[in-house]
Amino acid sequence: MDDGLIITRPEGHPGVMLATIDRPPVNALSLALFASLRAFFAQVGAQPDVRCVVLTAAGRMFSAGADVKELSERTTEVQLARSVVSRGCFDAIRRCEVPVIAAVNGAALGAGLVVASSCDLMVAAQDATFSLPEVNVGVMGGTRHTARLLPDKLVRYLAFTGRKIDAATLQSYGGVNMIVGADALLPTAFEIADEIARKSPTGLRLMKESINLTEDMPVTEGYRVEQLFTTLASSMEESKQAAHAFLEKRDPPWVTDLKNQT
Repeated sequence: MDDGLIITRPEGHPGVMLATIDRPPVNALSLALFASLRAFFAQVGAQPDVRCVVLTAAGRMFSAGADVKELSERTTEVQLARSVVSRGCFDAIRRCEVPVIAAVNGAALGAGLVVASSCDLMVAAQDATFSLPEVNVGVMGGTRHTARLLPDKLVRYLAFTGRKIDAATLQSYGGVNMIVGADALLPTAFEIADEIARKSPTGLRLMKESINLTEDMPVTEGYRVEQLFTTLASSMEESKQAAHAFLEKRDPPWVTDLKNQT
């Protein structure tokens, strides 16, 4: 696609959508690509048969970050307009109604790292690297989102130096769930997505909303909100079906529906 985003339904993975960033040579995030990512993640939750999204990139790297050619147009008006779209993109990924798995191949730089950090889970190839090189081109950004993955001193190190870290370092701080060989990257992401897709569709959406709402709350208040979401979920028919299916050692109806799609 001209905007650099390809959306597919991967065969053999019902309930899963695959979003692929494909803007050669380095998957730089143009304004149009930011807008397409924002539009996709803002509306994909409206499709009731979608249970999980895998976000990856084509080529040799995940993303080189914001398109530097566009960044060279540094009027205040242009920068403010760009910030609205890019901020909306990251927010749409984080608030997407279904879980999002980042499958990171190669380098995720700057805004590319922010895109990955906005996802719920992250699987990385062994050669994946991560950095915040904005200081090298006279801008800033990405530190607040990256702080959801890494401790303050490491975020500052990346921001002040522009240096990169590898996937193993990111995983040591809990920012990556799994590191696999490049050939296993998408199969591993799909394996996780397939498992997620078998859970209660309504329960998944409520679970994600609850986690997002309580992420920055104090423990007592956050747990109280989580309890309220539990009360809401347990009053729904899907909750009763899940409990009965578990006790009777059978698939709930939504898993049967998925199997019928294959």
